[in-house]
Amino acid sequence: MKLKNKYKLGEIVAFKSHPLLYSYYIKGDGKLVPPFMVVTEIIFENKMKKLVDETTGKKIAERVKYHCTFFDDNKNQFKNVVVYESMLENYKSIYIARNGKNDNKQSYESLIEEASKYTIPNYNYAKIIYFKTKKFEIFKKRTSERVTRQKKNGKEKETKKQLIQYVVNYATPDFVLTGLKAQEIENAFYANGERRRIASKLLYKVKWFNSSQMKFSEQFLPSECFMSEQPFDTIISHSEEE
Repeated sequence: MKLKNKYKLGEIVAFKSHPLLYSYYIKGDGKLVPPFMVVTEIIFENKMKKLVDETTGKKIAERVKYHCTFFDDNKNQFKNVVVYESMLENYKSIYIARNGKNDNKQSYESLIEEASKYTIPNYNYAKIIYFKTKKFEIFKKRTSERVTRQKKNGKEKETKKQLIQYVVNYATPDFVLTGLKAQEIENAFYANGERRRIASKLLYKVKWFNSSQMKFSEQFLPSECFMSEQPFDTIISHSEEE
């Protein structure tokens, strides 16, 4: 049977354990939350791939896997991870509030709808562009409780207060386009004509200030990783209408 990929190139995905797939808020240490990622390559394993453990008869692998890219804000650099299909969910399954005023279904849907309209930037030298996960990472929220105790008339009274704060780890800077190159996709098909891998045909070279190393960094990434829509308004728009 011909293999099909559930997620497409450039799609925003999250590891299945991400808390915002199940609730509007993160509870506990925000550092333990996995990053939102972008699919940068799709791999179809051949029929020889070992999927079941011979001893237990239990499933241990799949034939469809994804290269996913995320931004490590501690080291200020992009990283890649290979993940099997059933370990991922896409951005449409994410529960995330758009702003602090309306943490409801409507605000959640507005960000998902916005992300569904992201477009790949046209190349324009020195243009400012944005990694697709930027807004999702900045809008993450964590809840915790603060407990205070006061004595009044000889009795102790306990008061609980819910605290809500943004968790902006993995948030990306804005990037400047400095180059591009076409990519030849090697070994794209097996000998029988079935698809082996799906990858980007066009790579964008982007530049940003790496505050961790106090230098400017550059890297080629698939054009599908980026969006042309400016995620947050500024007094002066980053780029003119094309």
